Amino acid sequence: MSKQEVVYLNGNYSPKQETTLSILDRGFLFGDGVYELIPIYNKKIFYIDAHLERLKSSLQQINIAPSLLEDVDIIEIINRLIDQNNYDDYFIYIHISRGVDQKRNHIYSEDYKPTILIMGENYVPFNRDVIINGKKAILEDDYRWLKSNIKSTSLLANVLIKNKANDNGAYEALLLRDGFLTEGSASNVFMVKDGIIKTPRLSNKLLPGITRKFLVDLISLHHLEYSECDISKHELLDADEIFCSSSTNPVVPITQVNDKIICESAGSISLDLYKHAQDYIKNSYK
Repeated sequence: MSKQEVVYLNGNYSPKQETTLSILDRGFLFGDGVYELIPIYNKKIFYIDAHLERLKSSLQQINIAPSLLEDVDIIEIINRLIDQNNYDDYFIYIHISRGVDQKRNHIYSEDYKPTILIMGENYVPFNRDVIINGKKAILEDDYRWLKSNIKSTSLLANVLIKNKANDNGAYEALLLRDGFLTEGSASNVFMVKDGIIKTPRLSNKLLPGITRKFLVDLISLHHLEYSECDISKHELLDADEIFCSSSTNPVVPITQVNDKIICESAGSISLDLYKHAQDYIKNSYK
């Protein structure tokens, strides 16, 4: 990577530490925007079509015309950042806010011009030993807004919940709304019972994760038993295996929830999916 990491902001490329935004940007003032986090494997962009489709959906749902992406070649920008920064295995953030207003006002101007920021972040995925040992999670009420299917930059509830998990020595918080599992504070959640992989069905209560989609594709490819269904707190705690999925770590086994031991180490199906994911990435992104 170059000495000064370069980012993209509104048509310009500049050093990350020197790139600034207006104090009147609605993303800063209101969290009025959406984003994507996309893995880069061996300099190649992961599941880019699915990420861009979700980005368009998020934009549309907050009344920003998705057509703006027709004027900006996101793939070309990402590939230029990969080349300029010499990214190999890395992660790319795309942040789009409604842009800069003349004054702070809940009602946005009709002639707004969205702010587009694209930048890299270096996260180190868990190694296999960590995956085998598994992680702890806590249960938490899902008090977020009821449009969690939008990948919004308004993440205050997620931040508070994730930090509560961290303060309790846990990797993740598994969220319950009306007694049923939705997702994690920063991940989708799967469980296994009697050999059947289960995850909550998509709705406005959870994000349609791209890594979730990736795992569902792998589950289908390898002919594993699978169900999208309601999962109660009792069913979750009675699971044979639990694992979380996110862009930074496709499969993270959860071996303990609160004080309940789910399994002593990662279960066989979780480890199989972890291996399938690693093999797919290795073979498809050479």
